[in-house]
Amino acid sequence: MSEFIKLNTVIGNGKSYVVPKYQRDYSWGKDDWEDLWNDIMEIPQDKNHYLGYLVLQPIDNGEESYWVIDGQQRLITCSLIALAVTALLKEWSEMGIDTQDNETRYKVEKERYLGNFSASKLTMSSKLVLNKNNDDYYKSWLLNLRRPKAISRLKPSEKLLQQAFDYFHERLTEKFGELKSGAELVDFLEKTVGNGLEFTAIHVKNDLDAFKVFETLNARGVKLSPADLLKNFLFSQVAQSGELDLEEAERRWQNISDSLQNNELTTYLRYFWNSKYKIRRQPELFKAIKKHVSKGDNPSKNALDLLNDLENQVAFYAAFKKPHDDVWTIEETPLLSVLKLLEVSTCYPLMLAVIDKLDRVQFKDVLREIVAITLRYNLSGLNPNEAERQFSNTANEVSDGKLTTPQSITSSLKSIYVDDDQFQSAFTTLSINTRRKKEFVKYLLVKIENQISGSDIQYEEATATIEHILPVNPGSVWEVAFPHETQDEYIYRVGNYTLLPANINNKLDNETSFQSKLEYYKQTNYKLSNEYCLYDEFNPETLTNRQKRMAKVAKSIWKSKFL
Repeated sequence: MSEFIKLNTVIGNGKSYVVPKYQRDYSWGKDDWEDLWNDIMEIPQDKNHYLGYLVLQPIDNGEESYWVIDGQQRLITCSLIALAVTALLKEWSEMGIDTQDNETRYKVEKERYLGNFSASKLTMSSKLVLNKNNDDYYKSWLLNLRRPKAISRLKPSEKLLQQAFDYFHERLTEKFGELKSGAELVDFLEKTVGNGLEFTAIHVKNDLDAFKVFETLNARGVKLSPADLLKNFLFSQVAQSGELDLEEAERRWQNISDSLQNNELTTYLRYFWNSKYKIRRQPELFKAIKKHVSKGDNPSKNALDLLNDLENQVAFYAAFKKPHDDVWTIEETPLLSVLKLLEVSTCYPLMLAVIDKLDRVQFKDVLREIVAITLRYNLSGLNPNEAERQFSNTANEVSDGKLTTPQSITSSLKSIYVDDDQFQSAFTTLSINTRRKKEFVKYLLVKIENQISGSDIQYEEATATIEHILPVNPGSVWEVAFPHETQDEYIYRVGNYTLLPANINNKLDNETSFQSKLEYYKQTNYKLSNEYCLYDEFNPETLTNRQKRMAKVAKSIWKSKFL
């Protein structure tokens, strides 16, 4: 269930919110505070400012207390704004400015926005409970309006909390400090901030529902953090065996997180899972991991073992898209470069399984097979979902010890290996837009050039440039061979590409005819440009014949050793 609510509704009527113990620390910085403050300043004109989603899960049935599954950074920052308002009211009261009224305003606003008063216990509890690293500082220092003398010695997240409070205190002082009107300050908090800031509150019943919400919102472009949900669950299991194991779990999680880019942890978890177990799509992942960890008599050990395995392999996963990373050998780097050019990741589960179970020489041999299989499959325009399924199934068999050699692993992938005839046929009509995949086209051309000339040019080091025989923007000289209405069909055909040194390519323009180009082509050492361009004229028929010739070479380059 979701509802559109104002900040005053979020924190009113005795509601309280708890940030799960192991959620991330407070991380908003000055840019975030400034953006929020500027947005608040626009509320009188805009009437409101939308702050996004709050994903909330009830802690106990029948009570107005909620886990903050997502939205804690915004909620904490809003509480710091309210805290800065109460601090000013208290300061003015102690300065003798409308003392009694400002003291009353201070108490009322503190209870409304920051604490819930218990009539039975005659005590006030915080409306907001922060995570394990931030809650003590929030309650002991900030809520009591205490300020440590050595700010520099605070933990980074504690320092951010203090600096956020200081920032909003300064902005409020600038805005209201001259008149020091408690009534105007309270109106600002209640009407501008409280009624002007709006959220979409999404209420979920349990953590599985929360994960589904994350996936739905992420699919709509709202970047949330489903990995935090997984982290909270794993830590809750490890915590059952004691503080030392919990500290070890935190260390492992931090190492995993530090190795990955933002928002990539859940993707890594999925590829890791699919390398060992039945393939799962993202929405099913949390449920599968939870079931796996919870089974047996020792969920705590299961969770810690999972974190250990994730930590052991994360360095390799993080480097899959970094071919020149130090973890790779000189033989592995060029193979990984091809996968990066192809922009594929369906093979990652198999790569994780092989690097975990086999030695590095075998990993290199499997990687070579993956490149051949994947390149043929992708250039043939086949369904990537089928490839992902087969890569995962093979990875499972490697993880289970059923496949132990590069040959047996490759044989398991036979169903997605495009045979010579099919690949040659697909390559004959292949089009690749150099505006989007320039480096990949260069790679293809360099490999073909090496094969037909017996050279060994490394595409990343090659100084050659890509020449469009039929220019991207053909001049009138080309309209006889390629009528204007047909030109788009041929410009990005692989048969229209060749290699030229930059100094020669720069001499050619859209009005240079094919016969004039051919004289320049003959000056180069590239067989693709002289031997493979020796035509009386260049038209759709000769372009197609040239590409057929290239296709025959291609099938001999990207070929499995075992299939």
